[in-house]
Amino acid sequence: MKNQSLKRRIYASFAAILAVMLLMVIVDYTRLLAVDRDAQGMDQDSLPGLRYAMDMRNTWRDAYDVLREGVSAQVEQTATAAVSKVRADVARTQGQLDADMRGYESTPFIGDDRAVYDDFKRALDAYRKIEDRILGSLQAGDAAGARDLLRGQLQQVFKEGLAVTDKMLAENRQRTDDAIDHILAALRHAEAIMLVGLLLAVIVAVAAGALLMRAINGPMQRIVSVLGAFGKGDLASRLDLGRRDEFGAIETGFNRMADELTDLVGKAQRSAIQVATSVTQIAATSKEQQATASEVAATTTEIGATSREIAATSRDLVRTMNEVSGAADQTASLADEGHHDLARMETTMRTVMDAAGSVNAKLAVLNEKAGNINQVVTTINKVADQTNLLSLNAAIEAEKAGEYGRGFAVVATEIRRLADQTAVATFDIEQIVREIQSSVAAGVMGMDKFSEEVRRGVNEMQQVGEQLAQIIQHVQTLAPRVQMVNEGMQAQATGAEQINQALSQLADATQQTVESLRQSSVAIDDLNTVAGELRGSVTRFRM
Repeated sequence: MKNQSLKRRIYASFAAILAVMLLMVIVDYTRLLAVDRDAQGMDQDSLPGLRYAMDMRNTWRDAYDVLREGVSAQVEQTATAAVSKVRADVARTQGQLDADMRGYESTPFIGDDRAVYDDFKRALDAYRKIEDRILGSLQAGDAAGARDLLRGQLQQVFKEGLAVTDKMLAENRQRTDDAIDHILAALRHAEAIMLVGLLLAVIVAVAAGALLMRAINGPMQRIVSVLGAFGKGDLASRLDLGRRDEFGAIETGFNRMADELTDLVGKAQRSAIQVATSVTQIAATSKEQQATASEVAATTTEIGATSREIAATSRDLVRTMNEVSGAADQTASLADEGHHDLARMETTMRTVMDAAGSVNAKLAVLNEKAGNINQVVTTINKVADQTNLLSLNAAIEAEKAGEYGRGFAVVATEIRRLADQTAVATFDIEQIVREIQSSVAAGVMGMDKFSEEVRRGVNEMQQVGEQLAQIIQHVQTLAPRVQMVNEGMQAQATGAEQINQALSQLADATQQTVESLRQSSVAIDDLNTVAGELRGSVTRFRM
Protein backbone atom coordinates (compact mmCIF):
# COMPACT_ATOMS: atom_id res chain seq x y z
CA MET A 1 0.00 0.00 0.00
CA LYS A 2 2.94 2.34 0.67
CA ASN A 3 4.03 2.00 -2.93
CA GLN A 4 0.74 3.50 -4.18
CA SER A 5 0.83 7.23 -4.82
CA LEU A 6 -1.43 9.63 -2.96
CA LYS A 7 -2.98 10.60 -6.28
CA ARG A 8 -4.08 7.02 -6.95
CA ARG A 9 -5.37 6.63 -3.41
CA ILE A 10 -7.44 9.79 -3.70
CA TYR A 11 -8.73 8.73 -7.11
CA ALA A 12 -9.65 5.30 -5.73
CA SER A 13 -11.53 6.85 -2.80
CA PHE A 14 -13.48 9.19 -5.07
CA ALA A 15 -14.13 6.31 -7.51
CA ALA A 16 -15.65 4.17 -4.73
CA ILE A 17 -17.86 7.03 -3.55
CA LEU A 18 -18.90 7.84 -7.12
CA ALA A 19 -19.67 4.15 -7.81
CA VAL A 20 -22.01 4.00 -4.81
CA MET A 21 -23.67 7.25 -5.82
CA LEU A 22 -23.95 6.13 -9.47
CA LEU A 23 -25.60 2.88 -8.42
CA MET A 24 -28.01 4.84 -6.25
CA VAL A 25 -28.77 7.21 -9.12
CA ILE A 26 -29.40 4.34 -11.57
CA VAL A 27 -31.82 2.59 -9.21
CA ASP A 28 -33.60 5.83 -8.37
CA TYR A 29 -33.79 6.73 -12.04
CA THR A 30 -35.43 3.36 -12.79
CA ARG A 31 -38.01 3.95 -10.09
CA LEU A 32 -38.62 7.49 -11.27
CA LEU A 33 -39.22 6.19 -14.80
CA ALA A 34 -41.93 3.92 -13.40
CA VAL A 35 -43.39 6.89 -11.53
CA ASP A 36 -43.31 8.91 -14.73
CA ARG A 37 -45.14 6.16 -16.64
CA ASP A 38 -47.83 5.94 -13.95
CA ALA A 39 -48.15 9.73 -13.93
CA GLN A 40 -48.46 9.85 -17.73
CA GLY A 41 -51.07 7.09 -17.64
CA MET A 42 -53.03 8.95 -15.01
CA ASP A 43 -52.70 12.21 -16.94
CA GLN A 44 -53.70 10.66 -20.29
CA ASP A 45 -56.33 8.14 -19.15
CA SER A 46 -57.63 8.21 -15.59
CA LEU A 47 -57.93 11.95 -14.97
CA PRO A 48 -59.30 12.88 -18.45
CA GLY A 49 -61.71 9.91 -18.33
CA LEU A 50 -62.87 10.92 -14.88
CA ARG A 51 -63.33 14.54 -15.97
CA TYR A 52 -65.18 13.68 -19.20
CA ALA A 53 -67.40 11.15 -17.38
CA MET A 54 -68.25 13.82 -14.80
CA ASP A 55 -69.00 16.33 -17.57
CA MET A 56 -71.21 13.82 -19.43
CA ARG A 57 -73.19 13.08 -16.26
CA ASN A 58 -73.67 16.79 -15.45
CA THR A 59 -74.55 17.69 -19.05
CA TRP A 60 -77.14 14.86 -19.24
CA ARG A 61 -78.66 16.08 -15.98
CA ASP A 62 -78.78 19.62 -17.38
CA ALA A 63 -80.51 18.30 -20.52
CA TYR A 64 -83.10 16.47 -18.41
CA ASP A 65 -83.71 19.58 -16.28
CA VAL A 66 -84.09 21.77 -19.37
CA LEU A 67 -86.66 19.41 -20.90
CA ARG A 68 -88.55 19.04 -17.61
CA GLU A 69 -88.75 22.80 -17.11
CA GLY A 70 -89.90 23.25 -20.71
CA VAL A 71 -92.69 20.69 -20.31
CA SER A 72 -93.82 22.28 -17.05
CA ALA A 73 -93.92 25.72 -18.66
CA GLN A 74 -95.91 24.38 -21.60
CA VAL A 75 -98.49 22.77 -19.31
CA GLU A 76 -98.94 25.91 -17.25
CA GLN A 77 -98.92 28.53 -20.03
CA THR A 78 -100.10 26.63 -23.11
CA ALA A 79 -97.95 28.91 -25.24
CA THR A 80 -96.67 27.65 -28.57
CA ALA A 81 -93.76 30.14 -28.60
CA ALA A 82 -92.09 28.30 -25.70
CA VAL A 83 -91.62 25.15 -27.84
CA SER A 84 -88.93 26.78 -29.96
CA LYS A 85 -87.02 27.85 -26.86
CA VAL A 86 -87.24 24.31 -25.44
CA ARG A 87 -85.94 22.83 -28.71
CA ALA A 88 -83.04 25.34 -28.75
CA ASP A 89 -82.08 24.52 -25.15
CA VAL A 90 -82.31 20.78 -25.84
CA ALA A 91 -80.15 21.14 -28.97
CA ARG A 92 -77.56 23.10 -26.97
CA THR A 93 -77.32 20.44 -24.25
CA GLN A 94 -77.16 17.68 -26.88
CA GLY A 95 -74.22 19.44 -28.57
CA GLN A 96 -72.39 19.82 -25.25
CA LEU A 97 -73.01 16.14 -24.41
CA ASP A 98 -71.73 15.02 -27.84
CA ALA A 99 -68.55 17.10 -27.31
CA ASP A 100 -68.01 15.45 -23.89
CA MET A 101 -68.50 12.01 -25.47
CA ARG A 102 -65.91 12.75 -28.16
CA GLY A 103 -63.47 13.80 -25.45
CA TYR A 104 -64.12 10.59 -23.51
CA GLU A 105 -63.65 8.48 -26.65
CA SER A 106 -60.23 10.11 -27.19
CA THR A 107 -58.94 8.54 -23.92
CA PRO A 108 -57.69 4.91 -23.88
CA PHE A 109 -60.25 2.21 -23.00
CA ILE A 110 -58.96 -0.25 -20.40
CA GLY A 111 -60.79 -3.35 -19.13
CA ASP A 112 -64.59 -2.94 -19.06
CA ASP A 113 -64.49 0.69 -20.18
CA ARG A 114 -65.68 -0.12 -23.68
CA ALA A 115 -68.68 -2.24 -22.52
CA VAL A 116 -69.77 0.34 -19.94
CA TYR A 117 -69.46 3.13 -22.49
CA ASP A 118 -71.58 1.12 -24.99
CA ASP A 119 -74.28 0.75 -22.30
CA PHE A 120 -74.14 4.51 -21.84
CA LYS A 121 -74.59 5.13 -25.57
CA ARG A 122 -77.57 2.74 -25.73
CA ALA A 123 -79.22 4.44 -22.78
CA LEU A 124 -78.56 7.84 -24.39
CA ASP A 125 -80.08 6.70 -27.71
CA ALA A 126 -83.23 5.48 -25.91
CA TYR A 127 -83.37 8.75 -23.97
CA ARG A 128 -83.11 10.87 -27.14
CA LYS A 129 -85.88 8.88 -28.88
CA ILE A 130 -88.25 9.51 -25.98
CA GLU A 131 -87.03 13.12 -25.93
CA ASP A 132 -87.99 13.52 -29.60
CA ARG A 133 -91.45 12.11 -28.87
CA ILE A 134 -91.91 14.60 -26.01
CA LEU A 135 -90.84 17.49 -28.25
CA GLY A 136 -93.31 16.27 -30.90
CA SER A 137 -96.14 16.19 -28.35
CA LEU A 138 -95.26 19.72 -27.27
CA GLN A 139 -95.25 20.83 -30.89
CA ALA A 140 -98.72 19.26 -31.37
CA GLY A 141 -100.01 20.99 -28.23
CA ASP A 142 -100.33 17.75 -26.22
CA ALA A 143 -98.71 19.02 -23.06
CA ALA A 144 -100.33 16.33 -20.91
CA GLY A 145 -98.95 13.53 -23.09
CA ALA A 146 -95.51 15.12 -23.02
CA ARG A 147 -95.66 15.30 -19.22
CA ASP A 148 -96.70 11.63 -18.97
CA LEU A 149 -93.78 10.55 -21.21
CA LEU A 150 -91.41 12.68 -19.13
CA ARG A 151 -92.53 11.27 -15.79
CA GLY A 152 -92.80 7.74 -17.08
CA GLN A 153 -90.45 6.38 -19.75
CA LEU A 154 -87.97 9.31 -19.93
CA GLN A 155 -87.42 9.43 -16.18
CA GLN A 156 -86.77 5.65 -16.10
CA VAL A 157 -84.24 5.82 -18.97
CA PHE A 158 -82.59 8.86 -17.37
CA LYS A 159 -82.08 7.00 -14.09
CA GLU A 160 -80.57 4.04 -15.94
CA GLY A 161 -78.19 6.42 -17.78
CA LEU A 162 -77.13 8.06 -14.51
CA ALA A 163 -76.42 4.61 -13.07
CA VAL A 164 -74.16 3.87 -16.08
CA THR A 165 -72.30 7.20 -15.67
CA ASP A 166 -71.86 6.47 -11.96
CA LYS A 167 -70.25 3.17 -12.92
CA MET A 168 -67.97 4.96 -15.40
CA LEU A 169 -66.98 7.46 -12.70
CA ALA A 170 -66.29 4.66 -10.21
CA GLU A 171 -64.02 2.79 -12.63
CA ASN A 172 -62.06 5.95 -13.56
CA ARG A 173 -61.72 6.90 -9.88
CA GLN A 174 -60.44 3.40 -9.14
CA ARG A 175 -57.80 3.63 -11.89
CA THR A 176 -56.77 7.08 -10.60
CA ASP A 177 -56.43 5.75 -7.05
CA ASP A 178 -54.43 2.76 -8.30
CA ALA A 179 -52.06 5.05 -10.24
CA ILE A 180 -51.60 7.29 -7.20
CA ASP A 181 -50.86 4.22 -5.04
CA HIS A 182 -48.28 3.00 -7.56
CA ILE A 183 -46.64 6.43 -7.67
CA LEU A 184 -46.51 6.69 -3.88
CA ALA A 185 -45.08 3.19 -3.58
CA ALA A 186 -42.41 3.96 -6.18
CA LEU A 187 -41.52 7.19 -4.38
CA ARG A 188 -41.23 5.39 -1.03
CA HIS A 189 -39.03 2.75 -2.63
CA ALA A 190 -36.86 5.47 -4.22
CA GLU A 191 -36.56 7.25 -0.87
CA ALA A 192 -35.43 4.02 0.80
CA ILE A 193 -32.87 3.40 -1.92
CA MET A 194 -31.61 6.97 -1.60
CA LEU A 195 -31.22 6.60 2.18
CA VAL A 196 -29.38 3.29 1.82
CA GLY A 197 -27.16 4.69 -0.94
CA LEU A 198 -26.43 7.82 1.07
CA LEU A 199 -25.54 5.75 4.14
CA LEU A 200 -23.32 3.51 2.05
CA ALA A 201 -21.64 6.55 0.44
CA VAL A 202 -20.99 8.03 3.90
CA ILE A 203 -19.46 4.74 5.09
CA VAL A 204 -17.23 4.51 2.01
CA ALA A 205 -16.23 8.17 2.34
CA VAL A 206 -15.36 7.76 6.05
CA ALA A 207 -13.32 4.61 5.36
CA ALA A 208 -11.48 6.22 2.44
CA GLY A 209 -10.85 9.36 4.51
CA ALA A 210 -9.45 7.32 7.40
CA LEU A 211 -7.10 5.45 5.07
CA LEU A 212 -5.95 8.68 3.43
CA MET A 213 -5.50 10.36 6.82
CA ARG A 214 -3.32 7.50 8.05
CA ALA A 215 -1.29 7.58 4.83
CA ILE A 216 -0.76 11.35 5.08
CA ASN A 217 -0.59 12.08 8.81
CA GLY A 218 2.60 10.10 9.62
CA PRO A 219 4.84 11.64 6.93
CA MET A 220 3.39 15.08 7.61
CA GLN A 221 4.28 14.86 11.32
CA ARG A 222 7.87 13.90 10.41
CA ILE A 223 8.07 16.80 7.93
CA VAL A 224 6.71 19.24 10.53
CA SER A 225 9.27 18.00 13.05
CA VAL A 226 12.19 18.50 10.65
CA LEU A 227 10.87 21.95 9.66
CA GLY A 228 10.70 22.89 13.35
CA ALA A 229 14.36 21.93 13.73
CA PHE A 230 15.18 24.02 10.67
CA GLY A 231 13.32 26.94 12.22
CA LYS A 232 15.53 26.67 15.30
CA GLY A 233 18.71 26.84 13.17
CA ASP A 234 19.54 23.13 13.03
CA LEU A 235 20.40 22.57 9.37
CA ALA A 236 21.79 19.08 9.98
CA SER A 237 18.33 17.45 10.17
CA ARG A 238 17.15 15.40 7.14
CA LEU A 239 13.98 13.52 6.13
CA ASP A 240 13.93 9.68 6.07
CA LEU A 241 10.34 8.63 5.26
CA GLY A 242 11.00 5.42 3.34
CA ARG A 243 8.16 6.12 0.87
CA ARG A 244 8.00 5.85 -2.92
CA ASP A 245 4.97 8.05 -3.47
CA GLU A 246 4.65 11.85 -3.47
CA PHE A 247 6.16 11.96 0.03
CA GLY A 248 9.23 10.23 -1.39
CA ALA A 249 9.55 13.02 -3.96
CA ILE A 250 9.09 15.58 -1.15
CA GLU A 251 11.82 13.82 0.87
CA THR A 252 14.29 13.94 -2.03
CA GLY A 253 13.54 17.59 -2.85
CA PHE A 254 13.64 18.66 0.81
CA ASN A 255 16.97 16.99 1.51
CA ARG A 256 18.46 18.55 -1.64
CA MET A 257 17.10 21.95 -0.59
CA ALA A 258 18.57 21.47 2.91
CA ASP A 259 22.00 20.71 1.44
CA GLU A 260 21.86 23.78 -0.80
CA LEU A 261 20.57 25.92 2.07
CA THR A 262 23.44 24.74 4.28
CA ASP A 263 25.93 25.72 1.58
CA LEU A 264 24.14 29.04 1.07
CA VAL A 265 24.21 29.88 4.77
CA GLY A 266 27.94 29.17 4.90
CA LYS A 267 28.53 31.50 1.98
CA ALA A 268 26.23 34.11 3.55
CA GLN A 269 28.22 34.04 6.78
CA ARG A 270 31.41 34.68 4.88
CA SER A 271 29.81 37.33 2.69
CA ALA A 272 28.27 39.16 5.64
CA ILE A 273 31.72 40.03 7.00
CA GLN A 274 32.85 41.29 3.57
CA VAL A 275 29.64 43.29 3.12
CA ALA A 276 30.06 44.98 6.50
CA THR A 277 33.63 46.05 5.63
CA SER A 278 32.63 47.32 2.16
CA VAL A 279 29.65 49.19 3.53
CA THR A 280 31.85 51.05 6.02
CA GLN A 281 34.20 52.15 3.23
CA ILE A 282 31.33 53.19 0.94
CA ALA A 283 29.75 55.21 3.76
CA ALA A 284 32.94 57.23 4.28
CA THR A 285 33.28 57.91 0.54
CA SER A 286 29.60 58.89 0.27
CA LYS A 287 29.91 61.43 3.09
CA GLU A 288 32.93 63.06 1.37
CA GLN A 289 31.05 63.23 -1.96
CA GLN A 290 28.02 64.68 -0.20
CA ALA A 291 30.12 67.51 1.31
CA THR A 292 31.73 68.27 -2.08
CA ALA A 293 28.36 68.27 -3.82
CA SER A 294 26.98 70.67 -1.20
CA GLU A 295 29.83 73.12 -1.87
CA VAL A 296 29.24 72.86 -5.64
CA ALA A 297 25.53 73.49 -5.10
CA ALA A 298 26.23 76.62 -3.03
CA THR A 299 28.67 77.97 -5.66
CA THR A 300 26.18 77.21 -8.44
CA THR A 301 23.47 79.05 -6.51
CA GLU A 302 25.65 82.17 -6.19
CA ILE A 303 26.54 82.08 -9.91
CA GLY A 304 22.88 81.61 -10.74
CA ALA A 305 21.91 84.69 -8.69
CA THR A 306 24.55 86.79 -10.48
CA SER A 307 23.43 85.44 -13.84
CA ARG A 308 19.82 86.29 -13.04
CA GLU A 309 20.83 89.86 -12.18
CA ILE A 310 22.71 90.13 -15.52
CA ALA A 311 19.73 88.70 -17.34
CA ALA A 312 17.38 91.15 -15.60
CA THR A 313 19.65 94.10 -16.51
CA SER A 314 19.89 92.87 -20.09
CA ARG A 315 16.11 92.60 -20.29
CA ASP A 316 15.76 96.16 -18.97
CA LEU A 317 18.28 97.41 -21.56
CA VAL A 318 16.53 95.51 -24.31
CA ARG A 319 13.20 97.00 -23.23
CA THR A 320 14.77 100.51 -23.13
CA MET A 321 16.37 100.06 -26.56
CA ASN A 322 13.07 98.84 -27.91
CA GLU A 323 11.45 101.99 -26.56
CA VAL A 324 14.25 104.16 -28.06
CA SER A 325 13.94 102.37 -31.39
CA GLY A 326 10.18 102.82 -31.33
CA ALA A 327 10.56 106.51 -30.42
CA ALA A 328 13.09 107.01 -33.25
CA ASP A 329 10.78 105.30 -35.72
CA GLN A 330 7.86 107.37 -34.46
CA THR A 331 9.95 110.59 -34.67
CA ALA A 332 10.99 109.82 -38.23
CA SER A 333 7.40 109.03 -39.13
CA LEU A 334 6.09 112.21 -37.51
CA ALA A 335 8.85 114.33 -39.12
CA ASP A 336 8.05 112.85 -42.50
CA GLU A 337 4.36 113.54 -41.98
CA GLY A 338 5.23 117.12 -40.85
CA HIS A 339 7.34 117.65 -43.95
CA HIS A 340 4.46 116.53 -46.13
CA ASP A 341 2.06 118.71 -44.13
CA LEU A 342 4.37 121.74 -44.59
CA ALA A 343 4.49 121.11 -48.31
CA ARG A 344 0.72 120.97 -48.43
CA MET A 345 0.53 124.11 -46.25
CA GLU A 346 2.95 125.95 -48.57
CA THR A 347 0.79 125.03 -51.53
CA THR A 348 -2.26 126.19 -49.59
CA MET A 349 -0.59 129.51 -48.69
CA ARG A 350 0.34 130.12 -52.32
CA THR A 351 -3.26 129.42 -53.24
CA VAL A 352 -4.34 131.90 -50.54
CA MET A 353 -1.94 134.53 -51.99
CA ASP A 354 -3.43 134.05 -55.41
CA ALA A 355 -6.93 134.28 -53.92
CA ALA A 356 -5.95 137.49 -52.07
CA GLY A 357 -4.79 139.06 -55.34
CA SER A 358 -8.02 138.07 -56.95
CA VAL A 359 -9.96 139.56 -54.02
CA ASN A 360 -8.03 142.83 -54.36
CA ALA A 361 -8.92 143.00 -58.03
CA LYS A 362 -12.57 142.28 -57.23
CA LEU A 363 -12.58 144.96 -54.53
CA ALA A 364 -11.15 147.55 -57.02
CA VAL A 365 -13.93 146.68 -59.44
CA LEU A 366 -16.43 146.96 -56.57
CA ASN A 367 -15.05 150.41 -55.65
CA GLU A 368 -15.40 151.50 -59.26
CA LYS A 369 -18.98 150.20 -59.41
CA ALA A 370 -19.76 152.03 -56.16
CA GLY A 371 -18.57 155.29 -57.78
CA ASN A 372 -20.91 154.64 -60.70
CA ILE A 373 -23.76 154.02 -58.27
CA ASN A 374 -22.95 157.36 -56.60
CA GLN A 375 -23.25 159.14 -59.96
CA VAL A 376 -26.61 157.46 -60.60
CA VAL A 377 -27.80 158.51 -57.15
CA THR A 378 -26.78 162.13 -57.91
CA THR A 379 -28.78 162.00 -61.12
CA ILE A 380 -31.82 160.57 -59.29
CA ASN A 381 -31.51 163.37 -56.71
CA LYS A 382 -31.60 165.96 -59.45
CA VAL A 383 -34.64 164.31 -61.05
CA ALA A 384 -36.41 164.29 -57.67
CA ASP A 385 -35.73 167.99 -57.17
CA GLN A 386 -37.09 168.77 -60.63
CA THR A 387 -40.13 166.58 -59.97
CA ASN A 388 -40.78 168.38 -56.70
CA LEU A 389 -40.66 171.77 -58.50
CA LEU A 390 -42.98 170.52 -61.20
CA SER A 391 -45.48 169.22 -58.65
CA LEU A 392 -45.39 172.53 -56.83
CA ASN A 393 -46.11 174.40 -60.08
CA ALA A 394 -48.92 171.95 -60.82
CA ALA A 395 -50.47 172.57 -57.41
CA ILE A 396 -50.35 176.30 -57.95
CA GLU A 397 -52.03 175.91 -61.33
CA ALA A 398 -54.68 173.65 -59.79
CA GLU A 399 -55.49 176.26 -57.18
CA LYS A 400 -55.93 178.71 -59.95
CA ALA A 401 -58.33 176.45 -61.80
CA GLY A 402 -60.57 176.20 -58.75
CA GLU A 403 -63.13 173.41 -58.73
CA TYR A 404 -61.94 172.02 -62.02
CA GLY A 405 -58.33 171.66 -60.94
CA ARG A 406 -59.02 169.92 -57.61
CA GLY A 407 -58.28 166.42 -59.02
CA PHE A 408 -55.12 167.62 -60.63
CA ALA A 409 -54.09 169.17 -57.28
CA VAL A 410 -54.41 165.73 -55.60
CA VAL A 411 -52.20 164.16 -58.25
CA ALA A 412 -49.65 166.97 -57.87
CA THR A 413 -49.63 166.46 -54.09
CA GLU A 414 -49.05 162.69 -54.51
CA ILE A 415 -46.24 163.34 -57.01
CA ARG A 416 -44.60 165.74 -54.57
CA ARG A 417 -44.83 163.15 -51.79
CA LEU A 418 -43.22 160.52 -54.05
CA ALA A 419 -40.48 162.96 -54.99
CA ASP A 420 -39.77 163.58 -51.29
CA GLN A 421 -39.56 159.82 -50.66
CA THR A 422 -37.26 159.42 -53.65
CA ALA A 423 -34.98 162.15 -52.28
CA VAL A 424 -34.85 160.43 -48.89
CA ALA A 425 -34.15 157.02 -50.50
CA THR A 426 -31.39 158.40 -52.70
CA PHE A 427 -29.84 160.01 -49.64
CA ASP A 428 -29.84 156.62 -47.86
CA ILE A 429 -28.36 154.95 -50.94
CA GLU A 430 -25.68 157.58 -51.09
CA GLN A 431 -24.78 156.94 -47.44
CA ILE A 432 -24.66 153.16 -48.01
CA VAL A 433 -22.49 153.56 -51.10
CA ARG A 434 -20.07 155.74 -49.18
CA GLU A 435 -19.89 153.11 -46.40
CA ILE A 436 -19.27 150.41 -49.04
CA GLN A 437 -16.47 152.48 -50.57
CA SER A 438 -14.94 153.00 -47.13
CA SER A 439 -15.20 149.26 -46.33
CA VAL A 440 -13.75 148.31 -49.72
CA ALA A 441 -10.80 150.64 -49.15
CA ALA A 442 -10.20 149.11 -45.71
CA GLY A 443 -10.52 145.58 -47.21
CA VAL A 444 -7.96 146.39 -49.88
CA MET A 445 -5.52 147.55 -47.23
CA GLY A 446 -6.19 144.45 -45.08
CA MET A 447 -5.75 142.11 -48.05
CA ASP A 448 -2.43 143.79 -48.85
CA LYS A 449 -1.24 143.20 -45.29
CA PHE A 450 -2.60 139.59 -45.40
CA SER A 451 -0.75 138.92 -48.67
CA GLU A 452 2.47 140.21 -47.11
CA GLU A 453 2.01 137.97 -44.06
CA VAL A 454 1.26 134.99 -46.30
CA ARG A 455 4.43 135.58 -48.32
CA ARG A 456 6.46 135.80 -45.12
CA GLY A 457 4.80 132.57 -43.81
CA VAL A 458 5.61 130.78 -47.07
CA ASN A 459 9.26 131.72 -46.71
CA GLU A 460 9.33 130.51 -43.10
CA MET A 461 7.61 127.23 -44.10
CA GLN A 462 10.27 126.65 -46.73
CA GLN A 463 12.96 127.08 -44.07
CA VAL A 464 11.13 124.74 -41.63
CA GLY A 465 10.69 122.17 -44.42
CA GLU A 466 14.42 122.20 -45.12
CA GLN A 467 15.15 121.76 -41.39
CA LEU A 468 12.63 118.87 -41.13
CA ALA A 469 14.23 117.21 -44.14
CA GLN A 470 17.59 117.36 -42.34
CA ILE A 471 15.99 115.95 -39.15
CA ILE A 472 14.41 113.10 -41.12
CA GLN A 473 17.74 112.30 -42.74
CA HIS A 474 19.53 112.22 -39.34
CA VAL A 475 16.77 110.12 -37.72
CA GLN A 476 16.77 107.64 -40.60
CA THR A 477 20.54 107.38 -40.25
CA LEU A 478 20.17 106.81 -36.47
CA ALA A 479 17.45 104.09 -36.72
CA PRO A 480 19.70 101.27 -38.17
CA ARG A 481 22.28 101.94 -35.48
CA VAL A 482 19.65 101.74 -32.76
CA GLN A 483 18.41 98.50 -34.34
CA MET A 484 21.95 97.07 -34.30
CA VAL A 485 22.35 98.00 -30.63
CA ASN A 486 18.91 96.50 -29.89
CA GLU A 487 19.82 93.23 -31.62
CA GLY A 488 23.09 93.09 -29.71
CA MET A 489 21.29 93.63 -26.40
CA GLN A 490 18.71 90.98 -27.30
CA ALA A 491 21.49 88.53 -28.11
CA GLN A 492 23.15 89.37 -24.80
CA ALA A 493 19.84 88.95 -22.94
CA THR A 494 19.23 85.60 -24.67
CA GLY A 495 22.73 84.44 -23.78
CA ALA A 496 22.27 85.53 -20.18
CA GLU A 497 18.93 83.69 -20.05
CA GLN A 498 20.50 80.54 -21.49
CA ILE A 499 23.33 80.80 -18.95
CA ASN A 500 20.75 81.23 -16.22
CA GLN A 501 18.80 78.19 -17.44
CA ALA A 502 21.99 76.13 -17.65
CA LEU A 503 22.95 77.20 -14.14
CA SER A 504 19.44 76.37 -12.93
CA GLN A 505 19.70 72.93 -14.48
CA LEU A 506 23.17 72.54 -12.99
CA ALA A 507 21.84 73.64 -9.59
CA ASP A 508 18.96 71.16 -9.88
CA ALA A 509 21.35 68.42 -10.92
CA THR A 510 23.69 69.30 -8.06
CA GLN A 511 20.78 69.34 -5.63
CA GLN A 512 19.62 65.99 -6.97
CA THR A 513 23.18 64.71 -6.58
CA VAL A 514 23.27 65.92 -2.97
CA GLU A 515 19.87 64.34 -2.35
CA SER A 516 20.98 61.12 -4.07
CA LEU A 517 24.16 61.06 -1.97
CA ARG A 518 22.10 61.69 1.15
CA GLN A 519 19.74 58.89 0.20
CA SER A 520 22.75 56.73 -0.62
CA SER A 521 24.15 57.51 2.81
CA VAL A 522 20.83 56.55 4.38
CA ALA A 523 20.71 53.42 2.22
CA ILE A 524 24.29 52.59 3.21
CA ASP A 525 23.35 53.00 6.86
CA ASP A 526 20.36 50.74 6.29
CA LEU A 527 22.58 48.31 4.42
CA ASN A 528 25.05 48.38 7.28
CA THR A 529 22.19 47.63 9.67
CA VAL A 530 20.92 44.85 7.41
CA ALA A 531 24.45 43.45 7.11
CA GLY A 532 24.70 43.38 10.89
CA GLU A 533 21.30 41.69 11.12
CA LEU A 534 22.33 39.23 8.40
CA ARG A 535 25.52 38.44 10.21
CA GLY A 536 23.58 37.96 13.43
CA SER A 537 20.98 35.83 11.63
CA VAL A 538 23.37 33.46 9.86
CA THR A 539 25.51 32.95 12.94
CA ARG A 540 22.67 31.13 14.70
CA PHE A 541 22.63 28.31 12.12
CA ARG A 542 24.45 25.12 13.02
CA MET A 543 25.91 23.14 10.14
